[in-house]
Amino acid sequence: MQRFWIWSLTSSVMVLTGCAGLFPEIVSSAGAPAEAKRLSFTMIARNYRCEPSVIVVDREGRSVLVKVSIWSDGARHVFSIPDLEIRRYLDPGQETTVEFLAERSGVFDFGCTRFPLITPLDHKGKLAIK
Repeated sequence: MQRFWIWSLTSSVMVLTGCAGLFPEIVSSAGAPAEAKRLSFTMIARNYRCEPSVIVVDREGRSVLVKVSIWSDGARHVFSIPDLEIRRYLDPGQETTVEFLAERSGVFDFGCTRFPLITPLDHKGKLAIK
């Protein structure tokens, strides 16, 4: 019986440690070119969603350093843009800044959720980079 508990504990630690790498907190704005356009947005994370739910960025043919300031409404949220490998924890009642370099056009889903291990499937927002 004791071997079972030791094996279970060891397996759980290995699985949780291995899964931690699946959800890195990545901010890819380091090394932004000096000529990059800079844009700022403000969002509120509340009730399992981020508001506004649509952000439009016009690249005008160059890279854009996007800065999003997100205020969490008193509950911990996770903000993510999976296609851009961005994932940040939002502490309750605090503002968190997420910066990234938009170098390609497209429409990307983003989401806010209170569950850190679940990719937001409902209440997605859209980031449109043209």
